Amino acid sequence: MKQRLQLLIALMGFFCVLGVTTNAGARSQRPTIYAKSAIAIDADSGQILYQKNANKPMAIASISKLMTVYIVHQQIAQKKLAWSDKVKITPALAKLSTAAELTNVPLKSGHSYSVCQLVNATLVASANAAALALGQKVAGTPTKFAAMMNRTARKLGITDGHFYNASGLTNKLTGQLALKNVSKNAENLLSASDVALLAKHLLQDFPRVTQITDQSSGTFYGTQMTGHNQLLADKSIAKGVKVDGLKTGTSDKAGACFVGSATQSGKHRIITVVLGARNKGASDPARFIQTAKLMRSVYTTQHPIKLKANTAIKGVGKAKVPDGKQETVLPVTKSTHWVWVKNGVSQTQINGHYVKKPTDVQAPVKKSTKVGLVQLSAGNNRLQYIEKSGAQIVMVANKSIKKANPFVLLWRAILRLF
Repeated sequence: MKQRLQLLIALMGFFCVLGVTTNAGARSQRPTIYAKSAIAIDADSGQILYQKNANKPMAIASISKLMTVYIVHQQIAQKKLAWSDKVKITPALAKLSTAAELTNVPLKSGHSYSVCQLVNATLVASANAAALALGQKVAGTPTKFAAMMNRTARKLGITDGHFYNASGLTNKLTGQLALKNVSKNAENLLSASDVALLAKHLLQDFPRVTQITDQSSGTFYGTQMTGHNQLLADKSIAKGVKVDGLKTGTSDKAGACFVGSATQSGKHRIITVVLGARNKGASDPARFIQTAKLMRSVYTTQHPIKLKANTAIKGVGKAKVPDGKQETVLPVTKSTHWVWVKNGVSQTQINGHYVKKPTDVQAPVKKSTKVGLVQLSAGNNRLQYIEKSGAQIVMVANKSIKKANPFVLLWRAILRLF
């Protein structure tokens, strides 16, 4: 009996240690990102997979060029601009393009360059004068393009932060193109969350942009361009992970910044943002080390689960159909959704609850009639998204229900009196 008791105590101690180890392991899954701000999201849904100080507006330097390129793509889609259109270079732009302290490709005063080539230079070489030239081509003046950038930001749902120019330079460094009555130190500001939102819209609306951002080098009218993204050929992040963008940014105020875009085995794209990483010089790899760590953590400690269309979600009660032949209907998902959860969490642990209690559905009810909006949780953790629309899953009726005949409705009314 004494031996059995000793064995039981030993086993209890083993499971206690196992439990502590498991919990510690779960806690250690959250990476320590050495940057002022960071976020990782699913590129399609906007589900937040990691965040650190993600809602505070900060200087973003050349990451600003993603907004410039987004607007150029919009103009082309609206047929207000074409890839082959020529952009004539002013003396001010030409002078700026040769500033030794700035990243650039040389532009000649009076010469014209295609929109396509300037976009390539903007994204691959982070050419500041090329970005400013695109802004002037679209809007006519730096002031008007800055206003267009801010209007576009609001339309995308970006409410904090501010744009002053197309390149991300401080107002002073734009030289003769500087905005009047604006501080010389003014610099474009966005939060990591808003940068991720901008990148999400760019990739969704104009997915072919990665054909440019995955280039590590190129040429600009005979000038060799070298890209800044050190993760493009990195195969050590995690199995099957490929980085194909998007943009670096560096300034004294911003530190070293990077917006990353990656897929695993060609799918499940994520967007990462690291703002304010260490910056000891042009070759300092800190932002890329932190981004690789963040990407690795997402792809190795979390996994996406597919919720197919017409799937019932645990915890979502039936909707009432008071005047139907059947008085309730089962809500199911209207469309397919991918949700990321921690490793070890299965679909059975995904729960839902109504955003607000649905009103009664009036018969006759057609199959796929909307019956409510639902938010999801995995275990005890509510899933978070950078956009409100992403957090709300549309639920629809799983079948059609005919209206009950008058005698049935009368009988139900009588029963409700007692």
